[in-house]
Amino acid sequence: MRRPAWLIRWQGIWAVRRTGQTLAESRCLAIDLELTGLNASRDHIVSMGWVPIVGREIKLAEARHFLIQTPVSVGQSAIYHGVHDRDLSGACSLATAFEALLEAAEGSLLVAHNSALERDFLQAACRQLSGRDLNLPFIDTMLIELARLHRTGSPVSDDSLTLARCLARHRLPALPRHHALEDAYGCALLLLAQTHARTRLVDLLLDSR
Repeated sequence: MRRPAWLIRWQGIWAVRRTGQTLAESRCLAIDLELTGLNASRDHIVSMGWVPIVGREIKLAEARHFLIQTPVSVGQSAIYHGVHDRDLSGACSLATAFEALLEAAEGSLLVAHNSALERDFLQAACRQLSGRDLNLPFIDTMLIELARLHRTGSPVSDDSLTLARCLARHRLPALPRHHALEDAYGCALLLLAQTHARTRLVDLLLDSR
């Protein structure tokens, strides 16, 4: 199978990782997905939201949000993300949203809170659309917060690493929960609160492992 142009371009982004750069010198894309479940092999992406961060500035004018058609009913997952089948009547295809994401992410490092889910579902989407896998390094604000709590000797409870609790710990405003764009914005705010202008990408990636 011939690789589509967007996949060639995307793989080229990660061919050279500019981990010697500081966060202030870099472009990141905070992303969140809302899902019908937690298993990437059988569940589906309902919505995507992302917010660019350029030189430690959140670019709200470039933020995007997509509702995505699913091959099956969203079912009881609507209780969590608030997206019902009726809301998806005019939604875009997974391919449309995924290609828009790749275009927005060109030259950027992806940022997510608990990035394992985003990584798994984006891998599954790429496999579905192109038959190929992707290696997607993420900056993970949840794991960065966990490392910070361990370094300061702070206790870590079962719910202390949720996005809402992390935002509150850094005295950031509470945001509506389980909305892809709002959660992506919250993730971007949290990353800026966890770091400073001279924070190196390599250190963020190490804490995100």
